[in-house]
Amino acid sequence: MELARPGDQILGGNHQLYNVLITAHAFLMIFFMVMPAMIGGFGNWFVPILIGAPDMAFPRLNNISFWLLPPSLLLLLSSALVEVGSGTGWTVYPPLSGITSHSGGAVDLAIFSLHLSGVSSILGSINFITTIFNMRGPGMTMHRLPLFVWSVLVTAFLLLLSLPHLFWFFGHPEVYILILPGFGIISHIVSTFSGKPVFGYLGMVYAMISIGVLGFLVWAHHMFTVGLDVDTRAYFTAATMIIAVPTGIKIFRGLTGIVLANSGLDIALHDTYYVVAHFHYVLSMGAVFALFAGFYYWVGLSGMPRRIPDYPDAYAGWNALSSFGSYISVVGICCFFVVVTITLSSGNKKKCAPSPWALEQNSTTLEWMVQSPPAFHTFGELPAIKETKSYVK
Repeated sequence: MELARPGDQILGGNHQLYNVLITAHAFLMIFFMVMPAMIGGFGNWFVPILIGAPDMAFPRLNNISFWLLPPSLLLLLSSALVEVGSGTGWTVYPPLSGITSHSGGAVDLAIFSLHLSGVSSILGSINFITTIFNMRGPGMTMHRLPLFVWSVLVTAFLLLLSLPHLFWFFGHPEVYILILPGFGIISHIVSTFSGKPVFGYLGMVYAMISIGVLGFLVWAHHMFTVGLDVDTRAYFTAATMIIAVPTGIKIFRGLTGIVLANSGLDIALHDTYYVVAHFHYVLSMGAVFALFAGFYYWVGLSGMPRRIPDYPDAYAGWNALSSFGSYISVVGICCFFVVVTITLSSGNKKKCAPSPWALEQNSTTLEWMVQSPPAFHTFGELPAIKETKSYVK
């Protein structure tokens, strides 16, 4: 609502509040939605089942890993409410996070919140690594593990090794921590519904391992604008492009990362909505939709069967809502046919103006430059195009 139109909208020009909202949004989605759901939820539930283990290796460690999250979430929500809130962005860069910009306790609460959620993730990763290596059922070799288990294992190593570090050495592996379990879920689902094993199982496994290893070697591509020397930028550009190779083995999509890998282009694109779009393409269209897919696949409810005119009472509410929507559609269709009927029955009585949209000065195409309706032979002679207006100003 704020960004729908230029100028100050619902926030009334309070830019600090805007930054507090997007900071809280980022922290909540990353650390308290995708990570707990992917790793803590699907991971804790299905990894023991998929490897033939009775439970996780350290149930009490699992317990404290979970119970560290509610106070961590409480601290994060408090950071948005204390004084003017923490408006640093999810990267918490100084000097914006310093005492001169945020003199209250908001940033301190956010940092403490991340400490707690980080401890929770480290404990969980120790549990996953131990469980997968030591508690596999008889005959469940590493090369027989489902791809979802492999994705959780690689993610656990990333968590264990990256979380104790500062940005961006933590921040970039974090992106792969968010998406790798999603890769595993999608592979698992595709295998089930195609009725055949995943094509190139070993390639998929080692692609994930490669992503995990290379994820530690590309962090400075987030820092191309800080004044790195040309050789450093050349290395991180090349390394970032190389990581696209194992990623391309996993999925057929995504080019925004290749564009942003170029240090020269990144100078222009850094801190723009191109980066926001790139990040959300991976997380919203990737991780969150993989989460939806996993939810439907593993814990989905029974759907309403098609081709049967009756259904259980449980579906009555949504069917009523759907029917109401169809009534609205019927009204719209009737209006459309009224317009079509009037248009066809009027004959030559009501001719449309050559350019009904007042585009004489603005149109860059020819369809509104001819008479209405157009003649049988539209142009007696080919028109000479003298100028076209550019859309880029």
